[in-house]
Parts: sequence; structure tokens; C-alpha cells
Amino acid sequence: MTLWLILLALNYSSWALLCLAVARHHRQHFGAEVSVRRSRLLRLGGWLTMLAAWVISVHWRGWDIGSVDWCASWMLAAIAWVLLQPYRPRFARWLAFVGGAASLFALISFLSPTLF
Repeated sequence: MTLWLILLALNYSSWALLCLAVARHHRQHFGAEVSVRRSRLLRLGGWLTMLAAWVISVHWRGWDIGSVDWCASWMLAAIAWVLLQPYRPRFARWLAFVGGAASLFALISFLSPTLF
């Protein structure tokens, strides 16, 4: 269950990063145009976070079920991001960054319990 929540948080963060790389969404959230460099960094972070979630899912459950779990969590993360946008855009952005950081911390502590 813990790994599934980590997977969901990573996919939610990847959706947020990929959406914030788009000029319209960046303007909506931050009130300014996105620079080319920031857009590329946000896209790179989004794709790397998505890839990390996929690798974790496939390593955790295998190729057959892991890919299905990843697709399901990717879809649920997208639905959550889209539904939070009109009503709570600040919370959606906060959840993406804090949830992503917390999931990475939880994953590190889960993989190496002797560190913490």
C-alpha cells in the first residue's frame, strides 16, 4: 500500500511539472510567462519523475502487473490534477511539490531502512 501511494504521488508530481511547463498553466499559477530554460527544466523533471514512477512500479510488481498499476496511478493522478485546478490551484501546486518530495523521502527510507 505504501509503494502504491508513493507511485501515485510521483505520478501526480510528474503531471504537475509537465503541465507547469506549458505557458498557459505557468501564467495561471505564477502570473508570469515561463522562460525557455524553466520550461525545459520543468519538462525534464516531469519526464524523469514519470520514468522513476514507472521503474518503481515495474520493479515492485513485475512487467505484467507493474505496467497496469503505473497506468492506473498515472490516470488517477491526472484526474486529481485536472479536478483540483479550477477550485484549488494553489493547493494543487502545493500538493505536487510537497507530495513529490515526501514520496521521494519515503522511497529512500523504504529502500534503505538503516539510513533513518
